Amino acid sequence: MTPVAAAKPFTAEEEKVLKSWTAHYPYPIMGLLEALRQVQLWNLCVRPEHEDYVASLFKTTRTRVHELVTFFPMFTQAPTGRKRVGLCHGLSCALAGSDKMAKCLEDKLGVPEGVTTKDGEFSWEEMECLGACDFAPALLVNEDLQGKATEDVVAKVARGGK
Repeated sequence: MTPVAAAKPFTAEEEKVLKSWTAHYPYPIMGLLEALRQVQLWNLCVRPEHEDYVASLFKTTRTRVHELVTFFPMFTQAPTGRKRVGLCHGLSCALAGSDKMAKCLEDKLGVPEGVTTKDGEFSWEEMECLGACDFAPALLVNEDLQGKATEDVVAKVARGGK
């Protein structure tokens, strides 16, 4: 009986992009985080089969890749919404009302923190310091800082605007 080949986790184009990160820096391993960021962007998470492929590509262990995936909050192991909303709850943002904005996000998006909307469009989460204390409480959509979270800004984000 012929063994069945495992399905490849990436398209040929995606593999090409990931391989390009092995040549982007003086040492191939330096591109690992960028490759993982790309995987997160494409799949809205980094799954075990992605970790296996990336580990092989960067000639490292899956354990090392998994350590990065579970350490950095930019990576998730379960799919997020296409629009991943982050609300800072660091000290400055907490003092500026991030708890109130968390309740506003839950109400406007219709899901609790860490849950994706039924249409797959949104998920939201509280995050540690975003380094934007001058916009407290800071709001992020994917990698774009939205500025200060207000009820109007949250409503606009929930309608799909930036």
